[in-house]
Amino acid sequence: MKKVFSILLAASLMLLGTQAFAQMSVNAGYLNSTQSFKDSNSKSINSNGAYAGVSFNIPLAGAFGVAPGLYYSMITNKSGGAGSILGIPVSASSTFMEHAINVPLYFNYGMDLARDTNVFIYAGPTAQYGLASTTKLAGGVGESSADRTYNNYDNENYNRFNVYLGGGIGFQVSAIQITVGYDYGMMNLYKGDNATKTHRSN
Repeated sequence: MKKVFSILLAASLMLLGTQAFAQMSVNAGYLNSTQSFKDSNSKSINSNGAYAGVSFNIPLAGAFGVAPGLYYSMITNKSGGAGSILGIPVSASSTFMEHAINVPLYFNYGMDLARDTNVFIYAGPTAQYGLASTTKLAGGVGESSADRTYNNYDNENYNRFNVYLGGGIGFQVSAIQITVGYDYGMMNLYKGDNATKTHRSN
């Protein structure tokens, strides 16, 4: 997995170094992430977040191009509940947060609709490296409360590397570009128990 990440990063840098006419884009947006489980009591976990970064669209031939990029992403979710036992209020919650660096290498095809207006499709791989991943557990009984934060990467079976395959569609008017896409994670994020396999899609 580390080799895949290095290959995609090297390919992106090589393309940028050989193409002086690359068009740079600064991008930011909303990110929805679903982590699905197989052979587990939990079927899926949905997280929300955001991403930001840069990409460089390099024309190849005709309407075809390639766009390497570098992005930061963050996702988070919170779950919990509250109630009472013998009239005493009790509560518990769990907050998950993960930060990552993403290196996409998208191939694209565009079609002009009017002057400075076009629509395009794109597809390709994205390598991801997890920077930080934490789970904060908090609980309270009556007026007493306590919390503890765990580093998920302290578990050597939790994989911080991933490779996504995906694509999407975009619309561009002058310097403004809007895209919608989907990526499916090819790697099993948990390397320990073979009965528990988990994948992430964004």
